Amino acid sequence: MKADAEQRLQILEDREKIKELRATYCFLVDDGRMEELVATCFTEDAVCDFKSPDGSMQPFLSRGRAEVRNFYTAVVPSVLRNMTHTVHNHRITVSGDSASGDCYFELTASDASTGKDVVGAGRYVDRYRRVGDGWRFEFRKAEIFYITALAEGWSKRRFLPSLSSGGQQ
Repeated sequence: MKADAEQRLQILEDREKIKELRATYCFLVDDGRMEELVATCFTEDAVCDFKSPDGSMQPFLSRGRAEVRNFYTAVVPSVLRNMTHTVHNHRITVSGDSASGDCYFELTASDASTGKDVVGAGRYVDRYRRVGDGWRFEFRKAEIFYITALAEGWSKRRFLPSLSSGGQQ
């Protein structure tokens, strides 16, 4: 019985550490601390996959820390500025030194190409790996439901022109 309680406690602690990883990710992205983000939140062989589920947004696929770093230092600031985003509705399954889960995200930002205020939402789908006494992303997929001008509202235009045209205006 004691081993079962210890195992359940470990799973609860792991789930909380993964939630903390997700929150730290948001703070580091929003603060523009991309080098620290990649070094502390992603495994060496991490994969990031950012695209719209309906295929209307150009996909951004990064494999390994160098490509992941390039995505966060070059691509993200070229599309969104002054971002604040949050995560919620966490679902996490822990299995030893690996875990998986998903959560919703919401964001406010400025469109880097127009300066207009935007809102957005989507779902992160993740796989994690225990590294030392913490957790890191080994796979992060962002299913972006919409990013649109705040003045237009989220239901009128689903994606910024810069996202749906690959940055071509």
